[in-house]
Amino acid sequence: MEINEGNTTDDLWTPYKELVSVVESYLTHESGGALYAVHTFESVLRRHKQTFLALFKNPPKNLASREELKRGMTEGITLPSIGRTIISKELVDEAIIISDMFNVNEYLALELLHTAQRQLPRHPGLPRGLVAVLLYYDGRRALVQALKELCMAREGVCWSISARAEVVWYVSRYVEQACSGGLGAGVLDALPRCDVRATLDLLHAHRAAPPHPHLARLCATLNDTRKLLASVLFTLSAQRGLERDLLLRILSEQSTSPSLGPTGALDEVSLALHMALLYALDLSVLHRREDGEELAKKLPLIQDPELISVLVEELSPQQPAAGGARALCQLALGLALAALKRAPAPHCPAPDLLDHDETLVDAAIDAKVFEYLDEAILSTDYVAKEEYYQRRIHSLITDFIVLMHSKLMEMRVKADEAARSVQAYALEGLAAPGGSRTRLDALLRCVRRLYARDPHRLRDDYWQPCRPAHQPRWGGRAASLYKFVRGAASSAALQAMASLAVCTHTWALLSRRDALSAHHMLLALARYHSNLRTDHAPFSDALHSSSLGATAIVTPAARPGKLLIRQEEVEAMIAALQLLAGVAREDQAAAAAICENLQWDAVNNMFGLMCCHIPLQLKAELCLTLAALGGWPCTAPRLWAGLEAARLVSLTNDKRALNAELQEVECRIEEYPLSRAFLSLLQSLSAAPPPRTLAAGVEPYVQHALLRLALPAPHRPYARPHEKWQILSQCFRLFGTWLEQYTPSPADFPSAGGDAECPAPPGFRILLQLHTKSELLRLLLSSLDQTYELLEKQPGSANEYVEQCLISVLEMLERALALERELGAAALEAGKSVIIIGLSKLILESESAESGCRLLACCRVAGLAGAAPLPASRAVQLLCRAALQPPAARHVLAAATRTPALAAQIRHGFVECLEAEEWRSGGGGEDAALRRAKEGVLSLLHHVLPAAPPNFAHFLLGYQLTEDISRSAIHEPGVAGFPRTCLHSILDLLDQHIAGHSPNREATDLVESCYRLVYRLCARPNTSAPTLRFLRSRDYFLCRHVKHNVDLKSASPVTVSARSWVLRACACAAGAAAGAGQHAALAALLAALTGRSAVAAPPAQDWEWCLLRRTLEELPVAVQEVREPRWELFHAQQLRQAIASCDLPTGGGGRRVSVSRVHALLARELAALNATAPQRNLVKLEIQKVLDYVTEVNRQRNLAATLTHYYDSWRQLTEMLFCVAPHDILNLEARKNLLLNILQDLLNKIPPDEVLPQLGNLASGTVLLLMVNLRHCYILQKRESNLASSEFETSFFGPSNQIMQTNSLTLKFILNKILSWILVSGGASQNMRVNLYGALLNYLNIVNLKPSPAEPEQELNDTYVSRLDSSKAKEKSEDSSLKAMVVDVISEFGENLCAIVCGDCISAGQDVCRMVALACLETLIEINPRTDWMNVLINQGYLRSLIDSLLQDDEGLKEALEPNPKSLRVLYVYESKMALLIKMAGTRVGAETLLSQGALSTVANLQALDCHPDVHTGYEQHPDTDFIPSVAKRFRQMLVPALSLSSALLSALGARNHSCVVLVMHALLAHRNTVELVLRASHPSSSPGLLVEVEAVTSVVSRASSRDLLEQLPAAAALRPLMLQLLTRFHTHQLRPDDDDDSQANLLYYKIVCNLLTYGRNMMSLDAGREAAAWGAAAPWGGAEPWGGVAACGCLLRLLQLGVTRVQHHDKLLATAHHQLHALPTMTLDEMQKLVPGESSARAARAGAGRAARARAVRRAAEGAAARVLVEAALHLLWAHALVYLRLAVPEHSLERLEAAAARRGAGGAELPELKKELVAVFNDRFTDQLLDVAKNQPAMNRNFLEVLVKDIKSMVQFSPL
Repeated sequence: MEINEGNTTDDLWTPYKELVSVVESYLTHESGGALYAVHTFESVLRRHKQTFLALFKNPPKNLASREELKRGMTEGITLPSIGRTIISKELVDEAIIISDMFNVNEYLALELLHTAQRQLPRHPGLPRGLVAVLLYYDGRRALVQALKELCMAREGVCWSISARAEVVWYVSRYVEQACSGGLGAGVLDALPRCDVRATLDLLHAHRAAPPHPHLARLCATLNDTRKLLASVLFTLSAQRGLERDLLLRILSEQSTSPSLGPTGALDEVSLALHMALLYALDLSVLHRREDGEELAKKLPLIQDPELISVLVEELSPQQPAAGGARALCQLALGLALAALKRAPAPHCPAPDLLDHDETLVDAAIDAKVFEYLDEAILSTDYVAKEEYYQRRIHSLITDFIVLMHSKLMEMRVKADEAARSVQAYALEGLAAPGGSRTRLDALLRCVRRLYARDPHRLRDDYWQPCRPAHQPRWGGRAASLYKFVRGAASSAALQAMASLAVCTHTWALLSRRDALSAHHMLLALARYHSNLRTDHAPFSDALHSSSLGATAIVTPAARPGKLLIRQEEVEAMIAALQLLAGVAREDQAAAAAICENLQWDAVNNMFGLMCCHIPLQLKAELCLTLAALGGWPCTAPRLWAGLEAARLVSLTNDKRALNAELQEVECRIEEYPLSRAFLSLLQSLSAAPPPRTLAAGVEPYVQHALLRLALPAPHRPYARPHEKWQILSQCFRLFGTWLEQYTPSPADFPSAGGDAECPAPPGFRILLQLHTKSELLRLLLSSLDQTYELLEKQPGSANEYVEQCLISVLEMLERALALERELGAAALEAGKSVIIIGLSKLILESESAESGCRLLACCRVAGLAGAAPLPASRAVQLLCRAALQPPAARHVLAAATRTPALAAQIRHGFVECLEAEEWRSGGGGEDAALRRAKEGVLSLLHHVLPAAPPNFAHFLLGYQLTEDISRSAIHEPGVAGFPRTCLHSILDLLDQHIAGHSPNREATDLVESCYRLVYRLCARPNTSAPTLRFLRSRDYFLCRHVKHNVDLKSASPVTVSARSWVLRACACAAGAAAGAGQHAALAALLAALTGRSAVAAPPAQDWEWCLLRRTLEELPVAVQEVREPRWELFHAQQLRQAIASCDLPTGGGGRRVSVSRVHALLARELAALNATAPQRNLVKLEIQKVLDYVTEVNRQRNLAATLTHYYDSWRQLTEMLFCVAPHDILNLEARKNLLLNILQDLLNKIPPDEVLPQLGNLASGTVLLLMVNLRHCYILQKRESNLASSEFETSFFGPSNQIMQTNSLTLKFILNKILSWILVSGGASQNMRVNLYGALLNYLNIVNLKPSPAEPEQELNDTYVSRLDSSKAKEKSEDSSLKAMVVDVISEFGENLCAIVCGDCISAGQDVCRMVALACLETLIEINPRTDWMNVLINQGYLRSLIDSLLQDDEGLKEALEPNPKSLRVLYVYESKMALLIKMAGTRVGAETLLSQGALSTVANLQALDCHPDVHTGYEQHPDTDFIPSVAKRFRQMLVPALSLSSALLSALGARNHSCVVLVMHALLAHRNTVELVLRASHPSSSPGLLVEVEAVTSVVSRASSRDLLEQLPAAAALRPLMLQLLTRFHTHQLRPDDDDDSQANLLYYKIVCNLLTYGRNMMSLDAGREAAAWGAAAPWGGAEPWGGVAACGCLLRLLQLGVTRVQHHDKLLATAHHQLHALPTMTLDEMQKLVPGESSARAARAGAGRAARARAVRRAAEGAAARVLVEAALHLLWAHALVYLRLAVPEHSLERLEAAAARRGAGGAELPELKKELVAVFNDRFTDQLLDVAKNQPAMNRNFLEVLVKDIKSMVQFSPL
């Protein structure tokens, strides 16, 4: 965490919590901060040094301070936390009360109250004063916890921490200074001040005691503080011993007044102090470690020259005994002196003191030290929970055995004498005086209790000589310990050996044929059973009942029979059974040997003895021994058979066997050892499913456990109350085991006769009762409520069995809910009349309106995670399971929100679960359970969140349920009364995760789940807005977390996944911010991701730091493939098939091999295998090898899926940023730099032939989008630049842009990588190919950029030849370098790349793949018409296949013209094909090739072109939809490309190419109906779509028509009247308004008229006309016939007038547009909004207005140019007609010409004079000037041409005789 000195509020809580957090971060979490962090840590510790030395001594209350507080109510007061303020009277009164109660300064009390006010959301329902009390004691606990952590970090002899060396060194020095300053004495002084009873009395006296739940936590806090204080002394002593004064003081206090627990043993505080004493007198380090002598020199016991003498004098036997602590210290000091005596070098300054070792040990033994150790220390559970407690007592006992061998022998001698004495008295029938307990028995009892729970395997020290790797340094010590084990000769020794039992060695020791061997014990047991069976009357009637009880022991003289046994014999038998049980639990071979030995017949003998009249304890021990023997799969069937034969239970309710013992003995004595032992036996046997060979199945045992033990248990009397919960927990655990093993099957349901074909599994009966209203379900639900109440009242380890019972109840309910659907399906399939209500419904019922449903109780249990993590984790899992049913989640929400207080309690319970601290004294098991509970809460939120709002997740996360969720306002806790919610806890947890600033800190599953929840909240529409607002209010949460440095190269999959959710959340935040116009939020996120500000681009080196680049650079893109091992026993192919059958899909779209299914499948194969034991062992090893292989496969799959998910998240974020970031945040220069860097990084990072397939698909899509953005950026920046093209390209891509120091800084590198990727992606998915072709297409479009209509006009340098043949075009100097580079790079790849692209153009893959491949090929041909790819396309048959495929698409095209087509893909593919053919037709070679390949013949055969929609039935009245264009538009998409292909061929080959013209006309006549329909239906006011068709048709018809063609194709003459009629309809025209939907309508009109005029010109024989004009004679009638006669002249004249008028009009409009362009910089916002309506931003409006004005100017210029062409064409055709009718009609001297002129005059009739009059009227001076003004801005050639035509027409009119 961040440490800010001087800013910490001194309030008795905050500084201490910060201190413990800092200490843990530096010591526990291995803080990896900067170098100065150590100095900061030192400063923090220095600031608190006096606090440690004056522990719990607050600054006292002060009268002056109190008066100042009172004056603050009126005058105000200055506080460090809030400044100058006026405080209320209530606050002052509370501060004074706290000051008086705790004797603390008033200002500190006031600051504590202010802190309590801020912490109120963490303690809902409590007032400020009580929260202050809780914080006061919690701060004291935190202070002591920090002190304990520091003491544990001190260098010493017991342990070391994994922190930095300089930190450990400083902490050690710091603690030593504190110890010399009296730290230990201060801790001892503080212990009495932490008395719980005195504290509660103080609180009650001041009415400051909190309510019950909080009071229990306060008591727990006080107890924790006391334990921590004692632990401080313990850690000081364990590491470096204790100083003389402190040691003597502790010894004195613990000898006189140790604190005891409820059982009479030491409590945790006194136990810790006793352990401190033992460690202070410990010198076992001398033989425990190699450097023991050096470490021992640092201990006060050796450093202080007088300490040993003082201790010897203090502990001398002459001093009066003062308790067990003194005896314990005597023993420890004696053993320490003995160790010093045997040390290689002398360490004691007074060697004569070493001789007191045996004296001290004798005194300790006489003071009953081992009895005290057994009863006061080892009788508690605390020793087993604390490792170093157990180690110290272990070293104490082993040192006594090794160093005091003579004393041990004396104890054995005395024990033997006592045993002989007891035996002698027993033979006389008398009781031995003084009891039979000896000192040796006490030592053995200590051994038994110490190693009964030995998680650290300390008992292995006793068996070292038996191990093959026995270390020589153990020497005599190991031999002495082993000799101690071998010397077992009593019942106590057997019990001790039972605790010391280990695998193999113990059974080897018992296998000897001596008096204490297993053979002897089991044969004695068999003889005892045999004697009991043969003696028919062993007891008298008077003694019969007592023989069944626990005290059925009488003396031999009182025996009525010879078979009664004494108490000593019972104890010996129990000890022997415990030893056998201990060996059986450790050693499977021993258990199998005991069960299978026919001579011993142990199983039958034990079951037989349980049926006999023997003591109850012996029966219970027999049952427990059988449970230990049956705990292995190889022995369980033998135990089941013995249990079935013994008939201990029956279905009838007779009083025999166990039922009789239960009702007549156990209920009478109110203790149930036999019932508990039998439950243990059933639990042990149920570890594996019971065999189906049992006669009655397991039903008798199920009924006994259910009906006789579980259901009556709450109503029976108990001498010990906890035994009730112990029995219930065992029953429920047994039921849970049966449920876990059961899978519903239809065969389990009873038939019509009432019995199933075979006994049903035990889980069936239990499961059936849980899904009906049964007593078992009622018992479970009532136990759920009762256990929760008990745990809430008294949390901690006192309720161990209550907690176990609650865990088992929750497990059973969860398993039953999981099997509910399968049970219902099995019942339905079985067809039996079984009523199954369903637990999912029953669990929602409540006993009363106040209690709520049982799921609400689970919510309450989840709130106990801090005190009871195991039940909390199971409760959360049950909630997750129940929430799978939507009604359950809604029911819980309704129940939880019934009252505001209940809602606050439930919500805060989940908050406490998420915020519970994971440091616990219980060890890793409880920590893991707490972590599971937290993960369960996150899983619950994930599952419920998608439900319809409002839902339970919204409730827990703090969204408002009373109104729309999207309108919720989330605040920090306490702001406007807002509570603390799970969302706050989750965000705090994530902040803690990144607080360490360590890139190597791995994320956990909990952190990953938290990030995933944050992403889902940001992504869901109803929670996105409030969540993102709150995240921004938390110091830009997403920005901080995305900047957190993570080393992805070495990170775990969980860390990578967590990082990916952060990136996805940022992508959502970017999209939402851009959509809402929140530029500040978007700029902050962009600055975090790119390391730049929103104002200017960063320097070049900053781009190297760019987060987007670094996260991509560190990401691994390949996963090593798992190599399949070589199988020795399995067939490889069959094994692969078996593994494939277990390959199941996961929820995320991936696949995972089920390891459990593979194991079950192989286990079944092994069970069916008939092989010997060694062969089966080999198969088992092979199975394990298979499971390891499958696990590794799953791990690699998980890694691959995680990497793909991470890259997908990075892709989403990158694409979102470039799509939504406006230019004022990410300017064009910065955008271009970032795009080029990321593109090169990405193409460098992704090796096409090694990358993961899924990742490759995503990467190719990213390359595509980045190229689109780069092209867009190129266009925009070029539009803003005034540089020439070559200069701009150099500045954009050239070497002057020092962005990356790589081999290539230009587009050449990008092109090379894309083409290489295409080349190797042959086997990749079609999506990848589509993306790569799309990227290539955008790249080529950058190179071949065409000006848009909105760009300024550019001069065209095209020539006539280049227009006809694009291959003849000269490359511009500014274009040649870039295009030449593209051509060179593509040429380097040769024909392989060409073959791939051409193959994709005609392949049967995805249609979109073919489309983009065709587009790429088209663009490449446009860039380089002379490319070699043309040869490949032609020579290898690709072109022919492409042309033939058009006919294959014919049927699809016709289907596309239906009103509701199935698909339009074929139409779009057709357009792509035609676009390529049109581009090829742009060159002469390509055009000739297309003609030779039959392209026009194919077009002629397309029947879809004959399916023109009827123009009279609503043509063009059906608008386009969002996805499907209208039928008319679809047909136009087919017709126009076909006509454009014909037009391109005519342009390339010319109208004089007879073959081309004939084929084009043939294609037109093949679709004559369509052509005639278009020509007949059109008129100037037709729709723009129809005008497009007319323009295309007339263009082709006009260029392909001539008089020579009419002679060869008479059918073409049918088009002549249609064209003439079209001209008569188009001679008038109304201008379309500017706001028309299609602004090209006017331009289309001009083009159509020009096409018609071109047709008329071509139909006239102009050569004949010129000849006639030259020679003065008319040609034959057929050769000089005018087109359309005299009537056409009138149309031409009107068109000429219209054209002149339109030219003038368009010139005015163009001048207006230019004026707007020049006035654009001075326009106001209102004026710009007229051009661009809807834009409110001035900058956007100005940019839009500029684009609109430029586009309008370009359109006006195009319309004016088209109108000028119309004028020129009309004038030329009018001149031709005038030449015929006016000049050639003049009579000549030649007879032939005279006849021809007469004929023309006759054909003209009376119209010729009218024509002359009209020409005279039109061609006046004004019109002539206007006509000549049309070409005023044109080249001189055009103007001279018009002048010649006008003069000629005037001369013909003037000199015509008509």
